[in-house]
Amino acid sequence: MGEEASCNAVSVMEAATNAKPAKENGCAPAVAAAEAVAAVVAPEAAAPVAAAAAAADPRLQGISDAIRVVPHFPKQGIMFNDITTLLLRPGVFKDAVDLFVERYRGMRIDAVAGIEARGFIFGPAIALAIGAKFIPLRKPRKLPGEVISEKYVLEYGTDCLEMHVGAIERPGERVLIVDDLVATGGTLCAGIRLLERAEADVVECACLIGLPKFKDFYKLNGKPVYVLVESRESDK
Repeated sequence: MGEEASCNAVSVMEAATNAKPAKENGCAPAVAAAEAVAAVVAPEAAAPVAAAAAAADPRLQGISDAIRVVPHFPKQGIMFNDITTLLLRPGVFKDAVDLFVERYRGMRIDAVAGIEARGFIFGPAIALAIGAKFIPLRKPRKLPGEVISEKYVLEYGTDCLEMHVGAIERPGERVLIVDDLVATGGTLCAGIRLLERAEADVVECACLIGLPKFKDFYKLNGKPVYVLVESRESDK
């Protein structure tokens, strides 16, 4: 994770309906978030995803409920959405992976790129299920061999993502970027730039959790962002 930096994020649609759902703990329910973010998708997947959203998949509420909120971690004022409690429930963990797999199975994804560190939890499982390779995007000095790097600006400094040279084996490989949470989008933007420098075609960014603004399906650097559930401000 590491979503601290800002980048150009532009909304591409309004919520699926004008009706505003009741809010829980300052955020709309997980099902409402899923309906909104699933409403605009790649053309080849639009119909099945829209239908799934309309059906208000009960798995989404279970995923939201399984995520623990830890107040003031890692610093004062941050309400940390902790996925480790979800990982303790194999059925719910599987539901999260399955929802991503159902979305991307028919989208001709060549590679799944996971952002260190929690993108490594979901990314390989998704990649295996859809028949794609997995590419780790790591922090500096973690990868052996030749790498390409992309720096990005944080609130109080800079950070960097690195990828092995040769991870993208041919121009135009279709890549899905995976992380656990999107807040400002800075880390995802860096991942997009890094992969595009290697001539990959970034299809979409996928995150388990997103801040409420991402429920209306934003784009980062022109690439869609898909989230399963909204972040929460407190435990229910």
